[in-house]
Amino acid sequence: MCLARFERDSKQSFKMGIIGAILKNPEDLHHLLKLKMASAAANRAIPSDPNLAFCYQMLRRVSGSFSIVILQLEPGLRNAVCVFYLVLRGLQAVDDLTIPYDLKVELLRNLHKKIFDRDFHFPCGNNDYKLLMDKFYLVILAFLGLTTGYQEVITEITERMGEGMVKYLNTEIISREDYNEYCHFSAGLMGLGLTRIFYTAGMEQFTPDYLSNAMGLFLQKTNVIRDYLENINAQPTSRLRWPKEVWSKYADKPEAFMDETNYKQGLHCLNEMVTDALSHGLDCLHYMAALQDQPNLRFCATFQITALGTLAMCYNNVEVFRGSVRMRRGLTAKILDVKNMVDVYGAFYDFTRLIAAKIDKTDPSAVTTHKFVDDIRSICRFEIKNRRAFTIESKFGHETFLVVALFVILVIMLLIVTKQ
Repeated sequence: MCLARFERDSKQSFKMGIIGAILKNPEDLHHLLKLKMASAAANRAIPSDPNLAFCYQMLRRVSGSFSIVILQLEPGLRNAVCVFYLVLRGLQAVDDLTIPYDLKVELLRNLHKKIFDRDFHFPCGNNDYKLLMDKFYLVILAFLGLTTGYQEVITEITERMGEGMVKYLNTEIISREDYNEYCHFSAGLMGLGLTRIFYTAGMEQFTPDYLSNAMGLFLQKTNVIRDYLENINAQPTSRLRWPKEVWSKYADKPEAFMDETNYKQGLHCLNEMVTDALSHGLDCLHYMAALQDQPNLRFCATFQITALGTLAMCYNNVEVFRGSVRMRRGLTAKILDVKNMVDVYGAFYDFTRLIAAKIDKTDPSAVTTHKFVDDIRSICRFEIKNRRAFTIESKFGHETFLVVALFVILVIMLLIVTKQ
């Protein structure tokens, strides 16, 4: 009886929370509904081939809403991207603290060979990653069904990333150079691989490696910054990847930033880390501007805009040291609706404007932060001109009001029925 009441009250609180969120950002409802419909359409696009079907189901599990933009790629290309993504996720699953060091090294260094073994699987990881690795042979069968060109790209990048991961298994990140190399191995190589997959598909020109690498570094550095608390509290040992060259300016150890007496120094360190990530912003814009296929652009832009939005939320935000910093789901859904490069420029302009508004002139990195932000805003302002349609700001018009009003009425009716 008490449990039933608890579940009912929890559901009602959750529904009221949704109402509050929608009323605060009413435009979100429109984008959340579009996301729901896009998700349903993506489910219908899953291939009937059992190996590819497993891959796309796992993609949904490990990448969430972002799997939608992958499913909107050209069919042959999306299969290669999906398999590539899951093979690299396999490397991450192998980087499991419960696996003996020698065995882990062997797996990381040889996964690029094992993806040609039709029977290979390895029980490790937790939750979705455990399922992925338990049935990794299905990913391998999908990989073997790709054309030779795609297989060569995936094999090379998997080998290089595995070697890089081995290098940093027990290596402390001391310098900025270490940090950039670590991020290159973790995600920059994925950027290089995606560029080569696009090129192999005959859909894009070959982009210089430094631009492809910047796309990955921008994403990885955002994750490293955002996940400070999760990584520093990891068991049995911290997995924080902030370079000592940066954090040692502000504390004797990075754990000190969790103490509220050190928040000021922590924010200075955090802002320097965000500023470093922003240094890749212009290269990301140059990369995306060169893309010729609209679904390819949407795929790349979704991740980059989300990363910049996350940096805008993290900048000068003490919550990075106290809890989780995430964009609201409605804004994430809106980003998934980006259509062209003008939309990308609009989103980059808006998020860098949010960062600019939070810069404290007394912050040690303020001058450099302003430079990177101003450089990004300058090119965005020039490219947008009077063509802008996309903005991260809420626009509460007549149609939005009617949709929100209908939504609130339906939820109230549902609450009344639930109470009866």
